[in-house]
Amino acid sequence: MAAALGFAGSASAAPWTPAAPKPTLVTLTIPARHGKIPSKWLDHPGLPKADVLLPAGYDPNKRYPLLFLLHGLGGSYAFYQQQGLLPELYHLDAIVVMPDGGPAGWYADWWNDGERGEPSWETYELDDVLPTILARYSILPQRRYHAIAGISMGGLGAAYLGGRLPGFFGTVATLSGFVDPQLLGTVVQPAMAAITNGFLSGPRSGRDKDPVPIYGPPNGFYADGHNPERLAVNLRQTRVYDTTGTGIPNLASVGVVLAGFVEEIADATWEEAGLIYPMSERYYNALNAAGVNVTYQVHSGGHDLPSFHKELQALLSWGLFKPVPTHPVSWTNKTVATSGQLWDIGYRFAAPPTAVVTFVRTGSTLSISAAGSSVAVTTADGCTIHTPTPATVQLPSANCG
Repeated sequence: MAAALGFAGSASAAPWTPAAPKPTLVTLTIPARHGKIPSKWLDHPGLPKADVLLPAGYDPNKRYPLLFLLHGLGGSYAFYQQQGLLPELYHLDAIVVMPDGGPAGWYADWWNDGERGEPSWETYELDDVLPTILARYSILPQRRYHAIAGISMGGLGAAYLGGRLPGFFGTVATLSGFVDPQLLGTVVQPAMAAITNGFLSGPRSGRDKDPVPIYGPPNGFYADGHNPERLAVNLRQTRVYDTTGTGIPNLASVGVVLAGFVEEIADATWEEAGLIYPMSERYYNALNAAGVNVTYQVHSGGHDLPSFHKELQALLSWGLFKPVPTHPVSWTNKTVATSGQLWDIGYRFAAPPTAVVTFVRTGSTLSISAAGSSVAVTTADGCTIHTPTPATVQLPSANCG
């Protein structure tokens, strides 16, 4: 599984050719200061890293769009370079960030029998990687110029993290994304756990007592709160691009078979047809029902590199940095996170939520469903409201009046 991002608009020029100026690839070490990511969760020694692709002629005095590009299952920060996908991005006038997500991290803060300890990938991406990039590089501030996308496990990460920070990411793209991990709940999630265990190095610190260390019980609240299909409303003000193969082999897949990779193409066909395509259908229907601005494209092909190339090319042609809503005064967001930022409202629960919490803002009124603890809500003006949950509060005007 893998991931991808792209930019169109001024960046929709002719594809890069060897004669054109080449972008610069930089590798950064980004320690986990907020998210807990011990080295056993990585497939390389040392600390987590990120590859950053700087556009040709990069000028540190110029502001650029940001593309947050998530890798897939079995990958690392270096996936796009290793798989030869970087040239697809060479013509972009944007900064592309490709962070570590663990070979099987699933871009979640793991449940771990309710301990919610390591690895804490969603916290790492949002509270460590993103602030590091914004501090180091000059990024355009408007929401329309911030995109997050990915293929397969990376598509799951993009859809979920985009909803965790809706006021920042204006576009979410999932390419052959694992966007409904609760599909066939008692089958898919244990399979995820089994696959994940195969990628882990070192002891599992007693996690064997939980068959699903990532999301907890297959139909529990923590699984609900990490499932993009059930969180579609979080992207109501976001542009979404969703694409999938049907699993029916195309000419590129036939070429793989002729090259002698019959087993690989059979696996890719089953995975796309049996998991990814039905997940994408359910996700698209959920986005539509939530009133999300979604573009859905279905094509032939399996869960393989030739299809990923074509999906990335199609995404770039679609364009990631088009206008989006900027300051909506009415929105809904569902979460199981202990803290976060929803548009101009920050929140922090006194204890981790014991249910999926729904925030609904309508003008100056903010309602918060039961969380099992109190919450502190902070406005853009720095005003803080402490309240038990459930609650309905009036947001203060300027100067906390």
